[in-house]
Amino acid sequence: MSKMKTKFPLFRSVVALACFALAAFTVVAEPSFPELETLIEAADANPKIPGGSVRIVEGREVVFDRYFGTFTEDSKIAWDGQTVVAIASITKSVTATLVAFLVGEGSLSFDDPIAKYLPEYAELTLQSSDQSVRSPTIAECLSHTAGFPSGTMSKLPRNSPIKSGDQAEVARYLATQGLASRPGSKYAYTFRGYSAVSRVIEVVTGRPIAEVMQEKLLVPLGMNETTFNPGVSLFRRHPRFASRAEGQRDEEVAAQIESLRAQRGPFVNTAGALVSTPDDLQRFLQFHFDKGRVGKRQITPASVLAKLYQKQPATKNYGIGFNLLRGGVVGHGGATGTFASVDLETGRILIVLTQAGAPNARPLLAGATKVIFP
Repeated sequence: MSKMKTKFPLFRSVVALACFALAAFTVVAEPSFPELETLIEAADANPKIPGGSVRIVEGREVVFDRYFGTFTEDSKIAWDGQTVVAIASITKSVTATLVAFLVGEGSLSFDDPIAKYLPEYAELTLQSSDQSVRSPTIAECLSHTAGFPSGTMSKLPRNSPIKSGDQAEVARYLATQGLASRPGSKYAYTFRGYSAVSRVIEVVTGRPIAEVMQEKLLVPLGMNETTFNPGVSLFRRHPRFASRAEGQRDEEVAAQIESLRAQRGPFVNTAGALVSTPDDLQRFLQFHFDKGRVGKRQITPASVLAKLYQKQPATKNYGIGFNLLRGGVVGHGGATGTFASVDLETGRILIVLTQAGAPNARPLLAGATKVIFP
C-alpha cells in the first residue's frame, strides 16, 4: 500500500484528480512510458523514498514530468517542480564543465599539471614509500586518476582540517598527505582532485570558486536556482530544510542559513555541494547536447566539451567529470539519490531527483536509465 494512501488519503485524492486532469489534457502529445510509470509507483509506495521526480526531454520539449510524494516521510509539503535538491556528485559534471569553459577561453589546459598553479604539488610523494611522484594534471584530478586516496567528504573524521579550511588551505593539506598511487595509474573515486582543481581556478581567476562558477557558467546557462549557497527562497523549497523554515519570517530563515554556513566552514565542495532543480539540470544537459551553445551564442568550443566525454586512461567508463554510459549517453549520479544524463546523439534527457540516498533510490535510478536508454 502506498505510504501516501496510508497517511494522507484526502491529499492523495486531490493530487490524483489534478494529475488525471493534466494527463487528460496532454495525453495525445505525451509518449507512453508504462514501465517508467510502474517504477514511479513502486518508488511512491516505498517508505524509504518520501518523494521525488522523473523528467524526460526529447527535442527540447519536456515529454514526461512526474512528481510524487512529499519532502520527508512526516511532511505534508508535496514534491513538485519547484523542489530544490542537493544533487551531490552531479556537481562534478558541472565543475568539469566550468573547467572546460576556462580551457576554451585559454586560461588553462586539461593537460596542465596542477603544480603549474599550486607550487605545493611540485614535490609530491607516495604515502606508502615516500618515493617522489609527478604532479597530477587537471584532467587526472577530474577523472579520479590523480593518485589521491578514494573517499567522500562524508567519510572524513569530524576533526579533519578539510572541514575547517578554505580552498587554499585544503589544497595545501592534501599535498602534504601525499598520494596513494602514481598519477594516471589507478582510478579512485574521490572529492580530492576536485578540491585541488577548485583552488587552481581561484588562482587563475583571482576570485572565489563559488563566484567564478556563478559568473562563468551558471548565469550564462540560465541556471538561476543552482548554487553552493542557497538563499531564503531555495531554503524554503529544499526537503532537508523546509521544515526549519516553516512559519518563520525571512529574516529568521536568513539567520538560520548564516548559522549553518558558519558550522559548515569556508570550504566549497566542488565535487558534491550544489543544489539545483529539474529546470536547471535540463538547461545544463541541453547545453552539452547543443555542443556548447546557448541560443545562438557559443559559450564553450564544442571541441573542448568533447574532451569531457572521452574515456580517460586507467578508468573503465569515466571521462572528465562524466560517467560514459552506452551508446553516447553521458551523465552522473549523486549519493543523495539523483541522476542526470543526456544522449549526445539524439538529445534525449533523463533527470531523476530524490533525496532518499542512492541505495534506496537505486531501483528507480537504474530502472529509469534502462527504460529511457535501452
